[in-house]
Amino acid sequence: MTVIQPNKNNIGISKIIFMMGFIVFSLLLSEIWTYSQTVNLKHDIISLGSKIDALQLDNAKLKNTFYSLTDKNNLELLAREKGLIEDKNPKWVFVSQR
Repeated sequence: MTVIQPNKNNIGISKIIFMMGFIVFSLLLSEIWTYSQTVNLKHDIISLGSKIDALQLDNAKLKNTFYSLTDKNNLELLAREKGLIEDKNPKWVFVSQR
């Protein structure tokens, strides 16, 4: 009578191959996800950079408007319109604080 026993080493090797394949597949998916996130971040950085440039331009325009409004000539014109006069020798009154 012949007894045939399967080789037990084949079962262990197939499990190892399956685990290695699963690990490689998992690493591949994580690499694809990481690359996708990197590309998205690069696009976000570019769009935020253009928004920053636009905000800097708006800030420069606002500063220019502010500086033109507070120019000495404009302030003198505003004082004349309000009926203010320049006092060459002002007399200051100091109030002591308690």
